[in-house]
Amino acid sequence: MPEANWSASEKKIARRVFETALQRELSEVMAEFKARAASAKEPEDMWAVQSYLAKSQREIESKYDYRYSQLVVVFGRLLREGRLTEDELAGLGEENLSRIQRVASF
Repeated sequence: MPEANWSASEKKIARRVFETALQRELSEVMAEFKARAASAKEPEDMWAVQSYLAKSQREIESKYDYRYSQLVVVFGRLLREGRLTEDELAGLGEENLSRIQRVASF
């Protein structure tokens, strides 16, 4: 797939959408972390919490890549996972939206 072109206005929308999705996912991880930590009863429960955080960090760091060459794939994945809606992508050009939707359909 050829690299997508991002206009100045699309770049602003993309940054907002990217940050919104990232903050949502980080909030989910934070809530789960707090719940797991609060329910920890034994010392070994700490390591399960730490393991959860490490796994979540790896997943987030591999998923959220704000390079313009990667945004179509990132947004397609987030759309497929339900972390973004098509409404949130409003304002992006038809070509980029089409590419994102194609990735989401995989």
